[in-house]
Amino acid sequence: MQEANNATSATPVPGWYGADPFATDLKPNPHGYYRELRERQPVNLTPMGEWRLSRYADIQRLLKHSDVGVRDTSGIIPGETAEDSAGSKFILRLDPPDHDRIRNLVNKAFTPRALDAIRPAIEPLVRGEMERIAGQGEMDVVADLALVVPAASMCAMLGVPFEDRHYLSELVSLVTYRLAISAYPHLREKSEAAIMELAGYLVTLLEERRRNPGDDILSQLVTAEEHGDKLDNDELLQQSIGLLVAGLETTIGLIANGMVCFSRYPEQFERLAANPALAATAVEECLRFEPSVPVTRRILWRDTPFGDYTIPANAVVYAILIGANRDPDMFTNPDTFDIARNEAKHCSFGGGIHFCLGSHLARMNAQIAFTEMASRFTDFVADESRREWAPSLFRIPGSIPATFRLRH
Repeated sequence: MQEANNATSATPVPGWYGADPFATDLKPNPHGYYRELRERQPVNLTPMGEWRLSRYADIQRLLKHSDVGVRDTSGIIPGETAEDSAGSKFILRLDPPDHDRIRNLVNKAFTPRALDAIRPAIEPLVRGEMERIAGQGEMDVVADLALVVPAASMCAMLGVPFEDRHYLSELVSLVTYRLAISAYPHLREKSEAAIMELAGYLVTLLEERRRNPGDDILSQLVTAEEHGDKLDNDELLQQSIGLLVAGLETTIGLIANGMVCFSRYPEQFERLAANPALAATAVEECLRFEPSVPVTRRILWRDTPFGDYTIPANAVVYAILIGANRDPDMFTNPDTFDIARNEAKHCSFGGGIHFCLGSHLARMNAQIAFTEMASRFTDFVADESRREWAPSLFRIPGSIPATFRLRH
Protein backbone atom coordinates (compact mmCIF):
# COMPACT_ATOMS: atom_id res chain seq x y z
CA MET A 1 0.00 0.00 0.00
CA GLN A 2 1.49 3.30 -1.07
CA GLU A 3 1.89 5.79 1.74
CA ALA A 4 2.48 9.41 0.85
CA ASN A 5 1.81 12.77 2.38
CA ASN A 6 -1.22 13.81 0.35
CA ALA A 7 -2.59 16.66 2.43
CA THR A 8 -3.29 18.96 -0.51
CA SER A 9 -5.46 16.54 -2.48
CA ALA A 10 -9.22 16.21 -2.09
CA THR A 11 -8.78 12.45 -2.47
CA PRO A 12 -6.65 10.93 0.31
CA VAL A 13 -4.22 8.10 -0.31
CA PRO A 14 -5.25 5.28 2.07
CA GLY A 15 -2.52 4.14 4.43
CA TRP A 16 -1.53 3.61 8.04
CA TYR A 17 1.01 6.46 8.10
CA GLY A 18 3.16 5.02 10.85
CA ALA A 19 0.34 3.77 13.10
CA ASP A 20 -0.54 0.31 11.77
CA PRO A 21 -2.43 -1.63 14.47
CA PHE A 22 -1.89 -4.90 12.60
CA ALA A 23 1.90 -4.57 12.31
CA THR A 24 2.67 -2.95 15.67
CA ASP A 25 1.54 -3.49 19.26
CA LEU A 26 0.34 0.01 20.02
CA LYS A 27 -0.32 -0.57 23.73
CA PRO A 28 3.11 -0.28 25.41
CA ASN A 29 4.33 3.00 23.90
CA PRO A 30 1.98 4.31 21.22
CA HIS A 31 2.89 7.98 21.31
CA GLY A 32 5.58 8.00 18.62
CA TYR A 33 3.35 6.14 16.19
CA TYR A 34 0.40 8.45 16.71
CA ARG A 35 2.64 11.50 16.55
CA GLU A 36 3.76 10.38 13.10
CA LEU A 37 0.15 9.84 12.06
CA ARG A 38 -0.89 13.28 13.35
CA GLU A 39 1.99 14.95 11.51
CA ARG A 40 1.74 13.02 8.22
CA GLN A 41 -2.01 12.55 7.69
CA PRO A 42 -4.10 13.91 10.56
CA VAL A 43 -7.29 13.21 8.59
CA ASN A 44 -6.53 9.61 7.67
CA LEU A 45 -8.36 7.16 5.43
CA THR A 46 -7.12 3.71 6.43
CA PRO A 47 -6.69 0.74 4.07
CA MET A 48 -9.77 -0.74 5.81
CA GLY A 49 -11.95 2.12 4.52
CA GLU A 50 -12.39 3.70 7.95
CA TRP A 51 -11.18 7.15 8.98
CA ARG A 52 -8.97 8.37 11.82
CA LEU A 53 -8.62 11.86 13.29
CA SER A 54 -5.66 12.69 15.53
CA ARG A 55 -5.61 16.49 15.93
CA TYR A 56 -7.22 17.97 19.03
CA ALA A 57 -9.33 20.51 17.12
CA ASP A 58 -10.66 17.91 14.66
CA ILE A 59 -11.58 15.51 17.46
CA GLN A 60 -13.37 18.19 19.45
CA ARG A 61 -15.29 19.13 16.32
CA LEU A 62 -16.21 15.49 15.63
CA LEU A 63 -17.39 14.74 19.16
CA LYS A 64 -19.08 18.04 20.01
CA HIS A 65 -20.04 19.86 16.83
CA SER A 66 -20.84 17.26 14.15
CA ASP A 67 -23.88 15.14 13.34
CA VAL A 68 -22.58 11.82 14.64
CA GLY A 69 -23.70 8.85 16.68
CA VAL A 70 -22.62 5.41 17.78
CA ARG A 71 -25.01 3.89 15.20
CA ASP A 72 -25.37 4.51 11.48
CA THR A 73 -28.32 6.29 9.91
CA SER A 74 -30.25 3.00 9.87
CA GLY A 75 -29.84 2.66 13.63
CA ILE A 76 -27.38 -0.25 13.37
CA ILE A 77 -24.11 -0.53 15.29
CA PRO A 78 -21.29 -1.31 12.81
CA GLY A 79 -20.31 -4.97 12.88
CA GLU A 80 -23.64 -6.10 14.34
CA THR A 81 -26.89 -7.40 12.92
CA ALA A 82 -29.99 -5.23 13.01
CA GLU A 83 -31.48 -7.67 15.53
CA ASP A 84 -28.50 -7.41 17.90
CA SER A 85 -28.49 -3.62 17.67
CA ALA A 86 -32.24 -3.44 18.33
CA GLY A 87 -31.85 -5.48 21.51
CA SER A 88 -29.02 -3.36 22.92
CA LYS A 89 -30.24 -0.76 25.41
CA PHE A 90 -27.01 0.16 27.20
CA ILE A 91 -26.58 3.91 27.14
CA LEU A 92 -23.13 3.86 25.46
CA ARG A 93 -24.66 2.00 22.52
CA LEU A 94 -27.66 4.29 22.01
CA ASP A 95 -28.29 7.51 20.12
CA PRO A 96 -31.05 10.07 20.70
CA PRO A 97 -33.86 10.03 21.52
CA ASP A 98 -33.39 6.73 23.44
CA HIS A 99 -29.95 7.81 24.64
CA ASP A 100 -31.20 11.13 26.03
CA ARG A 101 -34.13 9.54 27.85
CA ILE A 102 -31.99 6.91 29.58
CA ARG A 103 -29.11 9.28 30.30
CA ASN A 104 -31.45 11.73 32.02
CA LEU A 105 -32.57 8.90 34.30
CA VAL A 106 -29.14 7.37 34.90
CA ASN A 107 -27.55 10.77 35.59
CA LYS A 108 -29.54 10.90 38.81
CA ALA A 109 -27.43 8.04 40.17
CA PHE A 110 -24.15 9.83 39.42
CA THR A 111 -24.71 13.20 41.03
CA PRO A 112 -22.00 14.57 43.34
CA ARG A 113 -24.33 13.81 46.24
CA ALA A 114 -24.62 10.14 45.22
CA LEU A 115 -20.85 9.82 44.89
CA ASP A 116 -20.20 11.61 48.18
CA ALA A 117 -22.45 9.04 49.81
CA ILE A 118 -20.27 6.10 48.75
CA ARG A 119 -16.83 7.69 49.28
CA PRO A 120 -16.78 6.99 53.05
CA ALA A 121 -17.37 3.32 52.24
CA ILE A 122 -14.49 3.19 49.72
CA GLU A 123 -11.66 4.93 51.58
CA PRO A 124 -11.36 2.59 54.59
CA LEU A 125 -11.39 -0.45 52.30
CA VAL A 126 -8.51 1.00 50.29
CA ARG A 127 -6.60 1.95 53.45
CA GLY A 128 -6.97 -1.60 54.71
CA GLU A 129 -5.46 -3.00 51.52
CA MET A 130 -2.58 -0.50 51.66
CA GLU A 131 -1.88 -1.45 55.26
CA ARG A 132 -1.81 -5.10 54.23
CA ILE A 133 0.99 -4.55 51.69
CA ALA A 134 2.83 -1.77 53.54
CA GLY A 135 5.43 -4.02 55.15
CA GLN A 136 6.13 -6.08 52.05
CA GLY A 137 8.09 -3.50 50.08
CA GLU A 138 6.64 -4.86 46.85
CA MET A 139 3.27 -5.13 45.18
CA ASP A 140 1.42 -5.83 41.99
CA VAL A 141 0.08 -2.42 41.01
CA VAL A 142 -2.98 -3.96 39.37
CA ALA A 143 -3.98 -6.63 41.91
CA ASP A 144 -3.06 -4.61 45.02
CA LEU A 145 -4.22 -1.13 43.99
CA ALA A 146 -5.69 -0.52 40.55
CA LEU A 147 -8.25 -3.31 40.92
CA VAL A 148 -8.88 -2.76 44.64
CA VAL A 149 -10.13 0.82 44.38
CA PRO A 150 -12.75 0.45 41.61
CA ALA A 151 -13.74 -2.94 43.08
CA ALA A 152 -14.39 -1.27 46.42
CA SER A 153 -16.30 1.41 44.55
CA MET A 154 -18.29 -1.24 42.68
CA CYS A 155 -19.28 -2.95 45.93
CA ALA A 156 -20.29 0.40 47.44
CA MET A 157 -22.32 1.24 44.33
CA LEU A 158 -24.16 -2.06 44.54
CA GLY A 159 -24.44 -2.07 48.31
CA VAL A 160 -22.81 -5.51 48.57
CA PRO A 161 -20.04 -6.82 50.88
CA PHE A 162 -16.42 -6.03 49.94
CA GLU A 163 -15.78 -9.77 50.20
CA ASP A 164 -17.73 -10.19 46.94
CA ARG A 165 -15.19 -8.07 45.03
CA HIS A 166 -13.12 -10.96 43.64
CA TYR A 167 -16.18 -12.84 42.45
CA LEU A 168 -17.71 -9.75 40.84
CA SER A 169 -14.42 -8.57 39.33
CA GLU A 170 -13.86 -11.95 37.71
CA LEU A 171 -17.37 -11.94 36.24
CA VAL A 172 -17.03 -8.37 34.97
CA SER A 173 -13.64 -9.19 33.42
CA LEU A 174 -15.14 -12.12 31.50
CA VAL A 175 -18.14 -10.04 30.43
CA THR A 176 -15.74 -7.40 29.06
CA TYR A 177 -14.36 -9.84 26.48
CA ARG A 178 -17.79 -9.74 24.83
CA LEU A 179 -16.87 -6.25 23.64
CA ALA A 180 -14.04 -7.72 21.57
CA ILE A 181 -15.26 -11.24 20.96
CA SER A 182 -13.93 -11.25 17.39
CA ALA A 183 -10.43 -10.98 18.87
CA TYR A 184 -11.10 -13.58 21.57
CA PRO A 185 -13.52 -16.11 20.02
CA HIS A 186 -12.25 -18.83 22.36
CA LEU A 187 -13.74 -16.86 25.29
CA ARG A 188 -17.21 -16.48 23.80
CA GLU A 189 -18.74 -19.31 25.82
CA LYS A 190 -17.18 -18.18 29.10
CA SER A 191 -18.11 -14.57 28.43
CA GLU A 192 -21.74 -15.32 27.68
CA ALA A 193 -21.97 -17.59 30.74
CA ALA A 194 -20.54 -14.75 32.84
CA ILE A 195 -23.15 -12.34 31.44
CA MET A 196 -25.92 -14.71 32.53
CA GLU A 197 -24.40 -15.22 35.99
CA LEU A 198 -23.83 -11.49 36.54
CA ALA A 199 -27.37 -10.78 35.32
CA GLY A 200 -28.75 -13.27 37.83
CA TYR A 201 -26.73 -11.68 40.63
CA LEU A 202 -27.94 -8.21 39.70
CA VAL A 203 -31.59 -9.21 39.26
CA THR A 204 -31.61 -10.43 42.86
CA LEU A 205 -30.09 -7.15 44.02
CA LEU A 206 -32.47 -5.05 41.93
CA GLU A 207 -35.48 -6.86 43.36
CA GLU A 208 -34.18 -6.27 46.86
CA ARG A 209 -33.60 -2.55 46.17
CA ARG A 210 -37.15 -2.20 44.87
CA ARG A 211 -38.40 -3.52 48.20
CA ASN A 212 -35.85 -1.75 50.39
CA PRO A 213 -34.04 1.11 48.61
CA GLY A 214 -30.91 2.41 50.31
CA ASP A 215 -28.26 5.07 49.67
CA ASP A 216 -26.24 3.05 47.15
CA ILE A 217 -26.14 3.95 43.46
CA LEU A 218 -28.05 0.82 42.47
CA SER A 219 -30.95 2.07 44.60
CA GLN A 220 -30.66 5.44 42.86
CA LEU A 221 -31.03 3.70 39.48
CA VAL A 222 -34.06 1.74 40.69
CA THR A 223 -35.85 4.83 42.01
CA ALA A 224 -34.75 7.31 39.29
CA GLU A 225 -37.75 8.99 37.69
CA GLU A 226 -38.17 11.87 35.24
CA HIS A 227 -41.62 13.27 34.42
CA GLY A 228 -43.21 9.97 35.38
CA ASP A 229 -40.72 7.96 33.28
CA LYS A 230 -38.63 5.18 34.84
CA LEU A 231 -36.20 2.57 33.55
CA ASP A 232 -37.97 -0.69 32.69
CA ASN A 233 -36.52 -3.97 33.97
CA ASP A 234 -34.48 -4.72 30.84
CA GLU A 235 -33.12 -1.17 30.65
CA LEU A 236 -32.24 -1.23 34.34
CA LEU A 237 -30.39 -4.53 34.05
CA GLN A 238 -28.47 -3.47 30.93
CA GLN A 239 -27.40 -0.15 32.52
CA SER A 240 -26.26 -1.95 35.67
CA ILE A 241 -24.15 -4.49 33.77
CA GLY A 242 -22.85 -1.93 31.30
CA LEU A 243 -21.80 0.58 33.94
CA LEU A 244 -19.89 -2.09 35.86
CA VAL A 245 -18.09 -3.23 32.72
CA ALA A 246 -17.33 0.29 31.50
CA GLY A 247 -16.31 1.61 34.90
CA LEU A 248 -14.22 -1.20 36.32
CA GLU A 249 -11.85 -1.91 33.45
CA THR A 250 -11.14 1.66 32.39
CA THR A 251 -10.55 2.79 35.98
CA ILE A 252 -8.10 -0.07 36.50
CA GLY A 253 -6.26 1.30 33.48
CA LEU A 254 -6.36 4.89 34.74
CA ILE A 255 -4.87 3.98 38.12
CA ALA A 256 -2.31 1.46 36.83
CA ASN A 257 -1.10 3.65 33.96
CA GLY A 258 -1.03 6.63 36.31
CA MET A 259 1.26 4.81 38.75
CA VAL A 260 3.57 3.99 35.85
CA CYS A 261 3.75 7.74 35.19
CA PHE A 262 4.68 8.37 38.82
CA SER A 263 7.35 5.67 38.60
CA ARG A 264 8.88 7.30 35.51
CA TYR A 265 8.70 10.77 37.09
CA PRO A 266 9.44 10.29 40.81
CA GLU A 267 9.79 14.03 41.34
CA GLN A 268 6.08 14.36 40.47
CA PHE A 269 5.22 11.61 42.98
CA GLU A 270 7.12 13.51 45.68
CA ARG A 271 5.39 16.70 44.60
CA LEU A 272 2.01 15.06 45.20
CA ALA A 273 3.15 13.70 48.56
CA ALA A 274 4.19 17.20 49.63
CA ASN A 275 0.97 18.78 48.36
CA PRO A 276 -2.04 16.40 48.36
CA ALA A 277 -4.17 19.28 47.03
CA LEU A 278 -2.61 18.49 43.63
CA ALA A 279 -4.47 15.15 43.51
CA ALA A 280 -7.21 16.48 41.23
CA THR A 281 -4.86 17.95 38.63
CA ALA A 282 -2.60 14.89 38.94
CA VAL A 283 -5.49 12.69 37.87
CA GLU A 284 -6.20 14.95 34.89
CA GLU A 285 -2.56 14.78 33.82
CA CYS A 286 -2.51 10.99 34.10
CA LEU A 287 -5.66 10.88 31.96
CA ARG A 288 -3.96 13.09 29.38
CA PHE A 289 -0.54 11.48 29.43
CA GLU A 290 -1.33 7.74 29.47
CA PRO A 291 -5.07 7.22 28.91
CA SER A 292 -6.56 3.75 29.19
CA VAL A 293 -9.03 4.50 26.37
CA PRO A 294 -6.85 5.63 23.47
CA VAL A 295 -9.53 5.69 20.77
CA THR A 296 -13.29 6.17 20.50
CA ARG A 297 -15.56 5.56 17.52
CA ARG A 298 -18.33 7.61 15.93
CA ILE A 299 -20.45 7.24 12.80
CA LEU A 300 -21.04 10.37 10.71
CA TRP A 301 -24.67 11.03 9.76
CA ARG A 302 -23.88 13.44 6.93
CA ASP A 303 -20.97 14.32 4.64
CA THR A 304 -18.59 16.41 6.76
CA PRO A 305 -15.35 18.21 5.81
CA PHE A 306 -12.28 17.73 7.97
CA GLY A 307 -9.10 19.41 6.80
CA ASP A 308 -8.91 19.08 3.01
CA TYR A 309 -11.12 16.00 2.84
CA THR A 310 -14.84 15.35 3.05
CA ILE A 311 -15.72 12.27 5.08
CA PRO A 312 -18.98 10.74 3.78
CA ALA A 313 -22.14 9.96 5.73
CA ASN A 314 -22.18 6.57 7.48
CA ALA A 315 -18.36 6.47 7.52
CA VAL A 316 -16.78 4.97 10.63
CA VAL A 317 -14.48 7.58 12.21
CA TYR A 318 -12.02 6.81 14.98
CA ALA A 319 -11.02 9.71 17.21
CA ILE A 320 -7.43 9.08 18.33
CA LEU A 321 -7.81 10.58 21.80
CA ILE A 322 -4.30 9.61 22.86
CA GLY A 323 -2.86 11.52 19.90
CA ALA A 324 -4.97 14.62 20.53
CA ASN A 325 -3.85 14.59 24.17
CA ARG A 326 -0.30 15.34 23.02
CA ASP A 327 -1.13 17.79 20.26
CA PRO A 328 1.49 20.57 20.53
CA ASP A 329 -1.04 23.08 19.20
CA MET A 330 -2.97 22.64 22.46
CA PHE A 331 -0.43 21.60 25.11
CA THR A 332 2.89 23.17 26.06
CA ASN A 333 5.65 20.55 26.07
CA PRO A 334 3.06 17.80 25.53
CA ASP A 335 5.52 14.98 26.24
CA THR A 336 6.28 16.37 29.71
CA PHE A 337 4.37 14.92 32.69
CA ASP A 338 3.34 17.81 34.95
CA ILE A 339 0.75 17.17 37.66
CA ALA A 340 0.11 20.93 38.06
CA ARG A 341 -0.60 21.46 34.35
CA ASN A 342 -3.44 23.91 33.77
CA GLU A 343 -4.20 23.97 30.04
CA ALA A 344 -6.83 22.68 27.63
CA LYS A 345 -8.94 19.76 28.77
CA HIS A 346 -7.75 16.33 27.67
CA CYS A 347 -9.91 14.19 25.39
CA SER A 348 -9.82 10.99 27.43
CA PHE A 349 -13.47 11.08 28.49
CA GLY A 350 -14.70 11.73 24.95
CA GLY A 351 -17.12 14.56 24.38
CA GLY A 352 -20.56 15.62 23.32
CA ILE A 353 -23.66 13.71 24.40
CA HIS A 354 -21.57 10.55 24.92
CA PHE A 355 -19.14 12.23 27.34
CA CYS A 356 -18.17 9.59 29.90
CA LEU A 357 -21.04 9.18 32.37
CA GLY A 358 -18.70 7.83 35.06
CA SER A 359 -16.02 10.51 34.72
CA HIS A 360 -16.58 11.89 38.23
CA LEU A 361 -16.52 8.39 39.71
CA ALA A 362 -13.27 7.54 37.87
CA ARG A 363 -11.68 10.78 39.06
CA MET A 364 -12.72 10.12 42.64
CA ASN A 365 -11.30 6.59 42.54
CA ALA A 366 -7.99 7.73 41.08
CA GLN A 367 -7.66 10.59 43.57
CA ILE A 368 -8.15 8.13 46.43
CA ALA A 369 -5.59 5.73 44.95
CA PHE A 370 -2.88 8.29 44.18
CA THR A 371 -3.28 10.15 47.49
CA GLU A 372 -3.06 6.92 49.51
CA MET A 373 0.05 5.78 47.65
CA ALA A 374 1.87 9.11 47.84
CA SER A 375 1.10 9.61 51.53
CA ARG A 376 2.39 6.14 52.52
CA PHE A 377 5.22 5.23 50.18
CA THR A 378 8.30 6.65 48.51
CA ASP A 379 10.86 5.35 45.99
CA PHE A 380 8.04 3.74 44.06
CA VAL A 381 9.37 1.85 41.02
CA ALA A 382 7.16 -0.03 38.56
CA ASP A 383 8.99 -2.76 36.63
CA GLU A 384 7.77 -2.02 33.11
CA SER A 385 9.94 -4.82 31.70
CA ARG A 386 7.61 -7.28 33.47
CA ARG A 387 4.37 -5.44 32.77
CA GLU A 388 1.67 -7.64 31.25
CA TRP A 389 -1.32 -6.30 29.34
CA ALA A 390 -4.84 -7.57 29.91
CA PRO A 391 -6.58 -8.88 26.78
CA SER A 392 -8.76 -5.86 26.20
CA LEU A 393 -9.88 -3.34 23.62
CA PHE A 394 -8.19 -0.73 25.79
CA ARG A 395 -4.77 -0.06 27.36
CA ILE A 396 -5.41 -2.01 30.56
CA PRO A 397 -2.42 -3.60 32.31
CA GLY A 398 -3.02 -7.07 33.72
CA SER A 399 -0.02 -7.03 36.04
CA ILE A 400 2.78 -4.60 36.97
CA PRO A 401 5.30 -5.68 39.64
CA ALA A 402 6.58 -2.74 41.69
CA THR A 403 8.73 -1.95 44.72
CA PHE A 404 8.53 0.86 47.28
CA ARG A 405 9.69 2.03 50.70
CA LEU A 406 7.56 3.24 53.56
CA ARG A 407 7.50 7.01 53.89
CA HIS A 408 8.76 8.21 57.27
